[in-house]
Amino acid sequence: MLKPVVHENPGVGRHPIRKRRRLRTIAMLPTLLTLGNICFGFAAIHSCGRDLQELNAAKGPDAAPTFKREFLQKHVPSFLSLASWMIVGSLLCDALDGRVARRTGQASKFGEQLDSLADVVSFGVAPALMMVTLVHREITQWGYAPLQFQHFGRMTLFVGIIYACCTALRLARFNVEASLDEAAHQGFKGLPSPGAAVAVISIVFLHDRIGMSHDWGRAAEFLAKALPLCTLAVALLMVSRLPYTHAVSWLLRRRPLEHVILVLLALPLIWIYTELSLLVIAWTFALSGPVRYVVSLLTGGAARSEPASATTLDLPSTDTEANKKAL
Repeated sequence: MLKPVVHENPGVGRHPIRKRRRLRTIAMLPTLLTLGNICFGFAAIHSCGRDLQELNAAKGPDAAPTFKREFLQKHVPSFLSLASWMIVGSLLCDALDGRVARRTGQASKFGEQLDSLADVVSFGVAPALMMVTLVHREITQWGYAPLQFQHFGRMTLFVGIIYACCTALRLARFNVEASLDEAAHQGFKGLPSPGAAVAVISIVFLHDRIGMSHDWGRAAEFLAKALPLCTLAVALLMVSRLPYTHAVSWLLRRRPLEHVILVLLALPLIWIYTELSLLVIAWTFALSGPVRYVVSLLTGGAARSEPASATTLDLPSTDTEANKKAL
């Protein structure tokens, strides 16, 4: 423990001054993965700017090719779709950095804080800006305000600000309540920020995919109008206390053979209907918290069915430890 250094000040008296702790080393691989998270988030924000640039140039989304190759252009029809793929890259980095750090014994408070800062950019600011960009682009192309509400664009901007703030609050609360142990990352209180981001970008991605077809024009218009409300919903779910499981930890657990077969059967559908599959998976996870809470209330087991949160760890009791020492 550091001892306070006392300086004599004749006019004021004694004032203890503690030496500040200095960070000397960091874990290389987890830190690089977290920085990759930030890079992908920044690329998503840049893609939103490119989309608005094409809009100001009086071009439609189909007139702004993102890639020259036909295969890539088919799956990335606009710069907002490219931003969605950038968020997927952030998700991969976010899923790996903390797990690599804990498995290699390199977890630290520095990595935890850096991870939250990266998540604010990739899963807070970037999805909010994507939502605002899509709605602004559609209002400009429609030439009228949806639902006869003249301030729909301003309301969308306000919803984006709320979403970004809720993401920051959600991550700050997690940093205060969570520990560095692996057991503390098996469940969450409130929708995790990556899950909220996927829920938002899944609508953006599906809208841009079906928006290129005239047969799905009504559906694309409905998605654009419903996007601000859906974004506000997941923002409130992030700061709630509803229980959620850790999706990556759930996938990495040992499962029966039947589960593996079901996943293998689902992979072709996910490959063929990528946009729709992403929407279904994302919103199934986002709504799992409210659904489980309502079911537990109806069955009278709300208090018993709540899973272990990020702040609850199974620690041995003092009496048991004392008995072992006595033996």
